[in-house]
Amino acid sequence: MVLTDEFAAQIEPLLSGGTGSVSDTEQMPAFLPDRFESGTMNLPGIAGLHAALEYILETGTDRINQVEMELCSRFLAGVRALPGVRMVGVDGIQGRVATVSLDFSSMGLDNAVVSYRLDDEHGIMTRCGMHCAPRAHKTLGTFPQGTVRFAFGHKNTPDEVDSCLEALKDICKN
Repeated sequence: MVLTDEFAAQIEPLLSGGTGSVSDTEQMPAFLPDRFESGTMNLPGIAGLHAALEYILETGTDRINQVEMELCSRFLAGVRALPGVRMVGVDGIQGRVATVSLDFSSMGLDNAVVSYRLDDEHGIMTRCGMHCAPRAHKTLGTFPQGTVRFAFGHKNTPDEVDSCLEALKDICKN
């Protein structure tokens, strides 16, 4: 944060209760930057952010996006072969990110049960529900059950996508 001392003196801290530098008092110190840093600094979080940013700079966002979209395209092709599974949103990789929302309710399956079984039986994590967007789900016709959301990162592999598709085939049959 970049502030003049005069301006900083006019601002009240959002949170207070001591700092790592003056831990014997409940009052925030007057000196900067400690005046606005209550509690212990999240050094592991800062180190993690630093490592993540270095990785992104080394790998490149174009390469990360390319891999994610290849995985997404592979998944979409496999989902199209599953009768009765409704793909919600754009059908293809143009105009999308590597996230796919599916609705299994037309098959008589509960999306929450599908998501649970993917995790419990196959170790595949998804996000089920309305994703904090109930009005969008009303518009899409997926309210109140929502969808099962799959997201692909560039560290996922084609084999993992194929395993996920096999798991979905198994769940849709049983």
